[in-house]
Order: sequence, then C-alpha cells, then structure tokens
Amino acid sequence: MIAMKIIGMIPVYNEEDIIGNVIEHLLSQGIELVILDNGSTDKSHEICSKFLNRGVLSLETIQTEKFQFDLLAQKLYGTACSFRAEWVLLNAADEFLEPRSSDLTLRQAIEREDRNGYNIIQFDNFEFLPTEKDTWTNGLDVRRQIKHYTWNDDLQFRSWKTYPDVKVTGTAGHYPIFPEGIKYKVARNKYVLRHYRIRSYEQGSRKVFTDRMPRYLPEEKERGRHVHYNNFQPDPSYFIIDSRNLNEYKDDDRWITRKTFDWTWGVQGRSWAHPPKSRLAVRIANHIPFAAQVWKAVFLRRKRLRFRPNSRDKA
Repeated sequence: MIAMKIIGMIPVYNEEDIIGNVIEHLLSQGIELVILDNGSTDKSHEICSKFLNRGVLSLETIQTEKFQFDLLAQKLYGTACSFRAEWVLLNAADEFLEPRSSDLTLRQAIEREDRNGYNIIQFDNFEFLPTEKDTWTNGLDVRRQIKHYTWNDDLQFRSWKTYPDVKVTGTAGHYPIFPEGIKYKVARNKYVLRHYRIRSYEQGSRKVFTDRMPRYLPEEKERGRHVHYNNFQPDPSYFIIDSRNLNEYKDDDRWITRKTFDWTWGVQGRSWAHPPKSRLAVRIANHIPFAAQVWKAVFLRRKRLRFRPNSRDKA
C-alpha cells in the first residue's frame, strides 16, 4: 500500500534557536516538509539545509523587504502540490502541531481523519510564554524548558486535504478557502498547536522590535493584521510573564482550553480575569469563543463562503 503524501509547509525568518526542533518534531511525526526562507540573516537557512534529503523535500529562499505572508503561503502551497501532496499542514517556524493524544503520530492521526471522510482539521492554539520559573538554553528542546501556557484561540484550521484551486491567501493563514462545490468536513477532534513565539527576553525583544514590527506592511496593519505586538515595550516585564497567570503543562495530554492571560498585552498583571475595562475590544474578547464565532460568521459571509468550522459534518 502506497503511503499517503502528507507535507508540512514552513515559512521561516530568523528562528535559528527553534527551527531545528520544529523540523525534527515534524519529521518524527512522519511528515515531509517544504521550507521557504524569507531571507533570514541568522543561521536559520543553514540549519534547515542540514535536513535536505532527510525528510525536507525543498528549501528555497525568497527575499522581501517587508513580510508578505500571502506571497509565502502561495509559494509554499504550490511547492507542496508539485510534490503531489494529498494533505498539507501550515506550520510556523515556532510552532509544534500534534494530535490530541500522544498515542498517535501526526501522520497516523491525519490518515485516520482521511479514512473517516474529513478534509480539514481544527487546532486549539496554546501560547507558551516564558515565566520567572523557566530557564532557556539555546538549542535545547523548547518544550522541555518553557512549560506555562494559556489557551489563545481555535481559529486555526492548519491541516487540510488538497484540491485543485484551493486558495491560501487572504485569511492570514488561519484556514484555506476551498473551491466552489467542495464542502468543509471538519474532523471531530481538535488537535494541538503549541506556539513558542517568545522564548526569552533577549530573543523576544529582538524578534518584536527588529525582525517583525518594522517588516509589517502598513496596509496590512490598517486592515487589522499584525496587531499582537502593538502593546509591547522594550522592558523585560513585557516578555517574562508571571506564572500565576498561566497554566503549567505536565506532559500528560491534558489541556485547559480557557483563556487565562491576554499575552498580547505583554505585561505582567494583565491577567485575563482582570482586563483593562477601558478597552472595549478586550471586554468583548473576555468571551472569546463567542466573539470568534461572530467574527467568522461576519467575515466569511462577506466573502460568500459557507464555511462552518464548528460544524462536525459526517462523512
């Protein structure tokens, strides 16, 4: 029996301290990879190149002055399809995607969803943040070092079955747009997305103020994209979070899907239980599952899509 072709797509820019761990994780899960380097100035490209012909099918470079996610996503998807991918995953260079249970590899879990007739998988996004209890050693597995998290959102449909004319632009990477006539059949079980965008004060401040914010397109920021670092200041308290505001993960496959901390404020004391009352957006987000559903309904209806990510269609 020929194995299903499942390919992960990774855009990378200056993530040398974590990209090796992410690649090793996906390869150990039975996922082949295509990687697009956006002109990294650190050792990210060098690290990725060590995995060529060892599970990494393609490593390309595209240099742009500004961060253009749609361009990167479109290029990656085209490359994955050129290798005849049957399923794909969109995986950032600082994320670990995995099934809910460690009893299955990611490949085995996706193959199961395919057999059951599903064509897209939803993920719970857990943001892991450094705390006063964590120590960070560059190069070691970040999952063994940073252990505290908050659930952030579930508007993350990061793995799907490939079809001709799937659109991967215009949604900030949250979900693909299937062609007319293809119904979204969302797998019943949500998977896990572990996000480690900030690993230490030094790495985080460099990422926010040098590698990210100056590279965002002004027109995309005007449309509401890339707002997650807007409140950050160059002070350690914006990067090292009080562990009392977070949940500790104990490697037991048990996850708390409740938002306990709004990490986008980036400062200690902004616990989710006590958001700044003067900010309407934060008050609305205090009921984020409902707010997310309203956003999806309005946004997707405007695009005349019939995408119901929380429906669990039977095959």
